[in-house]
Amino acid sequence: MDEIARRHTPPGTAPGLLTGRAPVPDEALDFTLTEYTAEECQILHGVEVDECRFHLGTPGSTWIDVAGRASSEMLQDLGKAFNLHPLALEDVFHAHQRSKLDIYAGQGFIVLNDPAYEDGEIHQRQVSIFFGENYVISFHDHKLDIFKPVRERLQAAGSRLRTFGIDYLVYALIDLVVDRKFPLIESLAAHLETLEDEALDHPMPTTLASIHQARRALGVFHRLEWAERETILAMMRPETPFISANTRTYLHDCFDHSIAVLELLESYRDTTNGLMEVYLMQASNRMSEVMKTMAVITVFFMPLSFLAGIYGMNFDRDLGNMPELGWHYGYAMFWTIAVVIVLGLFIWLRRKRWL
Repeated sequence: MDEIARRHTPPGTAPGLLTGRAPVPDEALDFTLTEYTAEECQILHGVEVDECRFHLGTPGSTWIDVAGRASSEMLQDLGKAFNLHPLALEDVFHAHQRSKLDIYAGQGFIVLNDPAYEDGEIHQRQVSIFFGENYVISFHDHKLDIFKPVRERLQAAGSRLRTFGIDYLVYALIDLVVDRKFPLIESLAAHLETLEDEALDHPMPTTLASIHQARRALGVFHRLEWAERETILAMMRPETPFISANTRTYLHDCFDHSIAVLELLESYRDTTNGLMEVYLMQASNRMSEVMKTMAVITVFFMPLSFLAGIYGMNFDRDLGNMPELGWHYGYAMFWTIAVVIVLGLFIWLRRKRWL
């Protein structure tokens, strides 16, 4: 099944506690620090938490990217170092959260989803973004450097990312997460095309299960993207702090991309439902062909069985009950009648276009 978020904290547990999550095999984190102004940009890989905390107090804009699943101890240290709200840290710790925007005192917090499509299932991966007046702190579950394109744009002199405010960086990160879903949809579409060819040409016993799995994956994907669309819409509201009117214009474009993703998902969900109907129709046709073949065989053998049944009865030919049993050519006559009946039935069925 697709991944399901399970929490193991007992009811009544105090909010903000980083407990109840299953252990993660690799909880080592990769820190990437980016500090920039309109004139210059500095990128440091593999930095320590103390160095990141120092740069948060500098005049330039600071972006700290944290890759990997952090342990509870590491997140608590990061929360103290970066002054992150404990409720937001709880969402980062447990992951698989619904996309949302939360506003805390002097800080905004966004949850996005960057799912992967593997083995016919959607695997959820969370992206969390904290932002303030001059800083952005991003967390993502996987070690892949998914924000590398944004970092490369920051290195280009005169780019909007360096001349606009920190809110434009927040928009760029959201836009990248949204656009990463288009290649994922292409993979889903390619899989659906394969299933369509399989359902039409040579359906197998596993085809129906694969179609159902794809439909379930599209349902999970649609649910994730619907919440993400609402999050982007919340970012566009005038009352959202730290987001300028100029950046809201760009967020409109990001919102359009999320709408396009939703429309594609709805289209492919309809396609999957159609595939289910195609498979069931093909199965019904195959069953009809089998029944037709069995019926034709029965039609040919029924009169022959009738003849064989008559001449298999124990009547005494000497008494004249069945005189043809004593004919010299009686056996040949029986097969002649059988052949004539079969040929007659064949010609009649062909004229009726039942064969």
